[in-house]
Amino acid sequence: MIQDTSADPPIAVLEKLINYINENVPVLSDKFSLLGEEITATHIIVPIVYLILLNLLGNLCRSVLINRILTHRVEDRKTILSIGNTTKYTILIIGVAILLASIGVDSNSNWNKTIFGKDENQVKLFDLIRFAFLFTLLVYFTSKLKSIFVKQVLSKYSTDIGVSQSIGTIIQYVVIIIGAFIIIQNVGINLGSLNVLAGALGVGIGFGLQNIANNFISGLIILFERPIKVGDRIEVGSVQGDVIKVSARATTVNTNDNISIIVPNSEFINQRVINWSHNDRSIRFHVPVGVSYNEDPAKIKKILLSVAEKNSDVLKRPAPDVLFVEYADSSLNFDLMIWTSTYINKPTVLKSQLYYEIFERFKEHGVEIPFPQRDLHLRSGWPAESRAK
Repeated sequence: MIQDTSADPPIAVLEKLINYINENVPVLSDKFSLLGEEITATHIIVPIVYLILLNLLGNLCRSVLINRILTHRVEDRKTILSIGNTTKYTILIIGVAILLASIGVDSNSNWNKTIFGKDENQVKLFDLIRFAFLFTLLVYFTSKLKSIFVKQVLSKYSTDIGVSQSIGTIIQYVVIIIGAFIIIQNVGINLGSLNVLAGALGVGIGFGLQNIANNFISGLIILFERPIKVGDRIEVGSVQGDVIKVSARATTVNTNDNISIIVPNSEFINQRVINWSHNDRSIRFHVPVGVSYNEDPAKIKKILLSVAEKNSDVLKRPAPDVLFVEYADSSLNFDLMIWTSTYINKPTVLKSQLYYEIFERFKEHGVEIPFPQRDLHLRSGWPAESRAK
């Protein structure tokens, strides 16, 4: 006869350990009643010691990951700490689940109620808890791995952070979808049992969740079509700023005042969006300048070009230029056109620098800055006595 060498279930291992301790430490073997069950002090001490050891193991794994393994492979300290803490808490949760199974709180427990479905298509409470736990871990770890993949792998092959973020997000979604199917199959949930849930979800999307679905699909379009990407300077509606994150539901835009604005993805698909850095981060600014009619236009053009050429943030190619725009009521108006790639998110700052320098140069050369002037012509027709006075 072949001997059965399969491992004992956790509940049997726990009982053997408790019986062994009670036999060798008689002071702990006295029974008392708790919640209608006859137990000994060992039934309380063993789980407590187990949890303490489990916590020590979690702290040890966290310390090794943070100080020995990840510190040489991951540059972002925040990511290192997140992975270390998550590993610790994952060990604790799995350990507690094993402890609960060892005292009878498992799939065969009376607490494992059927949520929906019938016969082989039943979905029970513990199945949903396991799925939620594993799926949360999957989403969390894929987000951390995406960050490492984008910053340390893709950054070596592409200098465009927006492209790297798009590739990383697409890979993350694919892994989550595949992982979700694997988790569903392994936690004991039959896909056939999800037909009712899928029907209810479809009705929900048709009514209450249509905006969420719209934003999610818009997010996928943004990732694949890339009308905007991380690092772009955009303007949509009244929002103007830099794109710092493109997620499944919304895009985060950071303004010049360091205010993060969460914009639903559907707005980038359904509205007109101005992308200042879609193809090239070099853009042209217009700096209007007005001078008195007494000034020489050639002299003004020379001064303006010299100011632009001395500014380190103004590109030499394309070269700056000056247009004589119009003869206005009180001034000769010029337009200084400059190109920059460093101040696309702060155009007012660059214009302020140029205006300060232009004012100083005008003062050096005695250039008159005009002010509104009106010539008053009095027509005849006053009363004779008034004209005599």
